[in-house]
Amino acid sequence: MVLSSIAYFTGGREDEGVEESLVTENQTIDFLDVGGRLVNEPFSSIHDALRMTPEGVEMAVYVDIEAISETPAGPFIRSQLQMEGLGIDILDSLYGANTTHMYFATFEESNDSFLLMTTFEPKIVRFNFISRQYGNYKVLQRMDTGHSNVLGSPTIFGPQKNVLAALDLIEGVNTNMSYARYETVLLEAPRAEYQRVTDNITFADQFYIGMTPGDNSTLVRTTIYLKPEPKVVEKIESLGANSTERGFDEYNITRTNDLMVVSIRSTPINVISETYQ
Repeated sequence: MVLSSIAYFTGGREDEGVEESLVTENQTIDFLDVGGRLVNEPFSSIHDALRMTPEGVEMAVYVDIEAISETPAGPFIRSQLQMEGLGIDILDSLYGANTTHMYFATFEESNDSFLLMTTFEPKIVRFNFISRQYGNYKVLQRMDTGHSNVLGSPTIFGPQKNVLAALDLIEGVNTNMSYARYETVLLEAPRAEYQRVTDNITFADQFYIGMTPGDNSTLVRTTIYLKPEPKVVEKIESLGANSTERGFDEYNITRTNDLMVVSIRSTPINVISETYQ
């Protein structure tokens, strides 16, 4: 599922309290002028985002775009996002603003079921929408993509069903969040500017990868495996055995019960090039 493929109109129910807003060229609307409550939730990690995400996620990625832009790994992470259809230019064009943080999740139920959360500046609306009340929030049915938005920090975007489910989690109406699915792995995951978790893999039941800047222009990568395949464990341990000779400052492998946690630190090119399976 990529953002560049979601520009279609799906329509929606004509609920009571529907308001249509047309934004002319070069016109903008401030968040506060749209009305309704703004989302105001912690959004500094994949942990935070998954707590706002309904259950059923098979892959999720979180990126602090502002922070990675200042690191040696920034170009690599940006190119990865671009290849996955999550290019920063696509995110920026969705709101006509500069994206600072992003989270994207796909669901196992179908290839086109997703949820996107972002923060961006300035906090404005540049798209035409039909507004519907949902509790205290204004749900904006976009007339350019057909998907729904709820404004705030973070701003939530996706199929209406997923957006409303996220609001239900935020308001405590529902407690079935996707964080619970990955909690065992995420409890071992340190905060990082780039984070990804998935169970749509073959070499472990679940896999997490996070990257953050280290000392002296190095890059730190943490990978976490839930019930890894024996051949993966063997491969990682063999890589760790000669890591010093290959220029790694750290290559720590910890195994407890069903988890294997690997933390490596070296030059960005060494870390990015090192296989994890």
